[in-house]
Amino acid sequence: MFGSVTLALVMVIVLIISLIVKQNSKNQPPGPFSWPLVGNKFLLKRLKRELGGQAVVFAELSKRYGSDIISLDVGVSKMMVVQGKLVNVVLKNEEFDGRPWNDFIKIRNMGKKQGITMNDGADWRDLRNWTVRTMKFFGFGKREMTNMIKEELIVLVDCLKKQGPHSMKVLVTRAVVNVLWSLATGNRFSDDERLNYFIDLLERRSEAFDMMGGLIATFPWLRHIAPEFTGYNLLQTLNTELKNHFMETIHAHRKNYKPGQESDLIDMFLHEMMDDQNSNSVFTEDQLMMVLTDLFLAGSTTTSTSLDFLFLLLTVRQDIQKRIHEEIDAVVPRDRFPEAKDRAKLGYVDAVITEAQRLWPVFPIIGPRRVTEDTVLDKYSIPKDSTILINTYSLSMDPNIFPEPQKFKPERHLKNGVFEPDTNIIQFGKGKRRCPGEVLAKNALFLFFVGVLQKFTLLPVPGKGPYSMEFIFGLTTVPKPYKLLTVPR
Repeated sequence: MFGSVTLALVMVIVLIISLIVKQNSKNQPPGPFSWPLVGNKFLLKRLKRELGGQAVVFAELSKRYGSDIISLDVGVSKMMVVQGKLVNVVLKNEEFDGRPWNDFIKIRNMGKKQGITMNDGADWRDLRNWTVRTMKFFGFGKREMTNMIKEELIVLVDCLKKQGPHSMKVLVTRAVVNVLWSLATGNRFSDDERLNYFIDLLERRSEAFDMMGGLIATFPWLRHIAPEFTGYNLLQTLNTELKNHFMETIHAHRKNYKPGQESDLIDMFLHEMMDDQNSNSVFTEDQLMMVLTDLFLAGSTTTSTSLDFLFLLLTVRQDIQKRIHEEIDAVVPRDRFPEAKDRAKLGYVDAVITEAQRLWPVFPIIGPRRVTEDTVLDKYSIPKDSTILINTYSLSMDPNIFPEPQKFKPERHLKNGVFEPDTNIIQFGKGKRRCPGEVLAKNALFLFFVGVLQKFTLLPVPGKGPYSMEFIFGLTTVPKPYKLLTVPR
């Protein structure tokens, strides 16, 4: 009895203190009342059930508080969410280029500040600059890259010629992962069993982080008490499995490495390792392993999911598919596959791709970012080390930028029949954190999409569909699983 009264008293005191602190916080972004220990977690869960995805919830809260930046507490973690006009401000200014270093990100990064995606500081800048230079060295954006993608396109087309309904997500993911594997290792996967295992590993890890990450990020101490329940043990197992897979490949490369004969990304990294023997060098096996992890987790998900949406869209919207067929036929001869140079003459194709990415962004919320110095954002004081999430979906769905934003209208990206890019559709980020693999991803997406449509008509399975755009709107936006028929043209 005494213990219960004491606990209740402590809770009341904590509540009063939190209210006082909140009331005395001057010049801070507005946000909902935060409960002790749990913060806004239950409010966010309720709004997500009512409204759909988290991006829509953030947009609604922004509207309620009349601000493009809001403050939230998720468990013991404080964060801010920016949207609307502030998105481009945060993306372009260096004081928002940091990454937080919390328990969840530590697990994601296998315990160390390493790699490109969830790293910052001097090591991050060196690794990112090296990655960009290396991609340029291998000719990405030029003929060498096109040939690599074309090799996988030929395999994809041969698979689609077979009878029966096809799962485009499965086939496209295999093609995209093989392109990335060729970039990293110089060769595509030699057998389907190893390729399927690797894809399954990437997907299992992604799903586990989606399901368990929120709990660990909100209550990091729970992993010590209930490592199985929180998913901590599962995440660690999957991390070990992924690390072992990459390390096996790295060690095989190191064994056969010959200076001056570098032919892939791993070789180029090994060259830097041999050349720089400094004990503080950023070029280590662990760093290489995490660079590869970042490359595959980001590259395979974004490109394959975008293609999955596009193929679903054209199956549902036969009118759009017909117009794309007509444009491709007028530009690309039937006796050759599409090439990157064809893009300039395929304006409607580019408009359809862009509109699909606007309406169904793979990552509607990007971040998190860590503020590297005290700053001011839209009249509010933002302390150093604050965590910021970026709701890019808020720009895509702004009726002042895109009239009737819920409607699929590729024509909005055309001017006199010529495609015009829109800076408000943020697929690859901006500023210093812009995706270093953007050129590769854009070309792979374009060539796979046009290559399939050049050869096939996509049709719903009779009596089964798909007949509408059905998707899951969560941390990532993905189509609900579907199959379709591919009829040779």
